[in-house]
Amino acid sequence: MSRQRRIPTPSWEKDRGIAGGFSGSRLQMLAAAGVAVLVLAAIGAVGFGFLSSYLDERHRPDTTAIKAGDTEFTVGDFTNRTKMYVAQIGGTTNFQLIIPTVDALLTEQAVLLQFAGEKNVGATDDDVKEQIATLLGIKATDANFDQRLQEELNKTGLTDQQYRDMARSDALKKKLNDLFATELPATTDSIHYRQIVVADQAKADELKTQIEAGGDFAALAAANSTDTTTKDKGGDLGWAPKGYLNASLNDLLFNLEVNQVVTFPGQSSVTVYQVTEKDPAHVIADDKKVTLASQNYSKWATDKRDSLTIVDEMNLTGGNNDKIKYVYDHAGLTAQ
Repeated sequence: MSRQRRIPTPSWEKDRGIAGGFSGSRLQMLAAAGVAVLVLAAIGAVGFGFLSSYLDERHRPDTTAIKAGDTEFTVGDFTNRTKMYVAQIGGTTNFQLIIPTVDALLTEQAVLLQFAGEKNVGATDDDVKEQIATLLGIKATDANFDQRLQEELNKTGLTDQQYRDMARSDALKKKLNDLFATELPATTDSIHYRQIVVADQAKADELKTQIEAGGDFAALAAANSTDTTTKDKGGDLGWAPKGYLNASLNDLLFNLEVNQVVTFPGQSSVTVYQVTEKDPAHVIADDKKVTLASQNYSKWATDKRDSLTIVDEMNLTGGNNDKIKYVYDHAGLTAQ
């Protein structure tokens, strides 16, 4: 009986004995461990990302929103002032309007607190209390003043010092406007002028031609002007002191000859203007003084703001989107 011959294993195959089986199992274990490590690493990365985002969101109210010179407002401060402003105006919550407005208000407050003293203007504690009372809609002598103030602090989230700083800046602004009014001269270069407001340039050119040919300005204003406050007065706008009108219109009209007619395009209309009188020393009316004083205050505040180093994280075009979104989310704002 012949013996069965063993078929040799090809040289390119590994022996699949006990050792080979153990090696394969070990590779599988290592592979599984590697996959587990990768999975854990991925989970860890995701978890770290969530944790990092959570911590950033939690601490964001304490980060800087605006820093103007020595004055800093945090994102939390900005959010509280935004909610307060929205409640005060009782109107739009459009973030594209609200955030820039609050941004400007806080920057102006910083300017007032830092520079009003240069004009020898200050606000006493009584001034601040009067202004707080105005904000609360009560009198400073109200027996419930402290209680009403505390209720307002609880509602707005502002601290007592923050609320008083806000009231102090408001008081300083009023005093500065009064100061600028007293600094105005009694008389100044002025013009007496009138207008016809129409929808487009073609109509304005047509009216200008008629007036220059001898047409009655007042009659044409009554028949064509869309400005209901002046059309029945022949378009008369009264006297305007130099600097009262916006810069471009001021320069245009003060360079006209008496009875000369020009057209001036606006955003949604075109106006026909005529200067009827000029006076190099016309008395400034009280209502015009208010506007001139306000304009002079604005120039002063702008100059002082420009002298400061300002960090503005709430600027919608160049600010910090995460901080802006925080205010948007927590102040009840909308996209429109």
